[in-house]
Amino acid sequence: MIRGSEAIRDGVDRILQSATFANAPSSRRLLKYLADHSADGSAEQLKEYTIGVEAFGKAESYDPRQDSTVRIQIGRLRQKLAEYYRDHGAADELIVDLPKGQFALTCEPRPPAGSPPAPEPGLPPARSPERRWRLAALALAGLCFLLLCASIYGLVALRSGPLASASASDAWTPELAEFWAPFIRPGHPLLIAVGNPLFLQFENKAIYRDLSLENADDLLKSPHGEAVKKALGSQASRAIHYYAAVGDVSAAFQLGQRLGPRQPAMSIVRSSQLQWQQLADANVLFLGPPRFFGDKLNGLPVSLEIVEGSTGFQVLHPAKGEQPFYEFRDPPGFLSEDGEACILITRAAGPGGNSDVMTFAGNSTFGRAGAVSALTEPGFAAMLASRMRGPSGHIPRYFQLLLRVRYKGGVPTETSYLLHREILRRN
Repeated sequence: MIRGSEAIRDGVDRILQSATFANAPSSRRLLKYLADHSADGSAEQLKEYTIGVEAFGKAESYDPRQDSTVRIQIGRLRQKLAEYYRDHGAADELIVDLPKGQFALTCEPRPPAGSPPAPEPGLPPARSPERRWRLAALALAGLCFLLLCASIYGLVALRSGPLASASASDAWTPELAEFWAPFIRPGHPLLIAVGNPLFLQFENKAIYRDLSLENADDLLKSPHGEAVKKALGSQASRAIHYYAAVGDVSAAFQLGQRLGPRQPAMSIVRSSQLQWQQLADANVLFLGPPRFFGDKLNGLPVSLEIVEGSTGFQVLHPAKGEQPFYEFRDPPGFLSEDGEACILITRAAGPGGNSDVMTFAGNSTFGRAGAVSALTEPGFAAMLASRMRGPSGHIPRYFQLLLRVRYKGGVPTETSYLLHREILRRN
């Protein structure tokens, strides 16, 4: 491979003079910018923000999380390079490419005649092993979710056996029993609803996620989705729910471990498939960002005291010394695996009053996992009970509880109490 040399400049100059790039000013600008930095060896240090500001003239307030211009233009550039080498550059001896996951251009000799054809720059060939692996990966994602269901089911059966029940019971304290009592009642099945986000899948099996949208119709009509479709050269797309966050999978497994010996009628569902009738017939534990189940939570017969805002949780009636607003996460960057998050636990009456619902809500999968871990641990449950018990000596039947979870490298390290509110069931 030839990198950081005049070969890149020569190859790029030839590409820019071609008819393929003649009417693509944005791709021309981006290719020239990346070529200059690749030739002098500085492309490895480039960031999406830097490219947006320097190559596309974005303001200093440009936020790549909200503006996908650079990602779209990178995809479009790879597509144009593939088009060039199919047509005008079919005889070029050197091939300039932009490998996925980096901003440094590469320049490699064309494979000799008779050798297996190399993938087109930026795009795998039709029916290539890479594409077959993409299909396999999508199938594996669905299989993993099924295996999660099976593992919890198997764990429940195992933990319910005589050899395991004694050790599990040793760690089950009166405080834990009081906190989880509604969800381990005999004769009342329990559903664990794991949040599974909405994605847009294209013909070439690429997927796109808009963090602000959880409605399939809105996502299909989204201008960002249309922009990605054009950048990929795809003619069709569909909304899918294939994946679950790693922290929620871990939390669901832990709930299976702790509650399984006491609640044999336990199963797992995807939040996107949960129906109102299931909420009325079974107790439900929700795991995921608030927007995944906000419509159902707002439809329950309780008066909420802590509600979701655009960037955090709003306390409607803050007491003395309490903040009126708690941000979802600090630092707010969604890519960070170090930081802290606020998690809101809401225990409420289900529709009709014959079931109970509890949500673990927050925009950090690591935070949600930490909250579940803390609320199934005897020492933390004892601390919570001492803070939440009212004049009757019991914790409220329905409540909202705000916790702060710190994590390092995606691993929860500390969970602390912030505040709680008793909430009342509406008639």
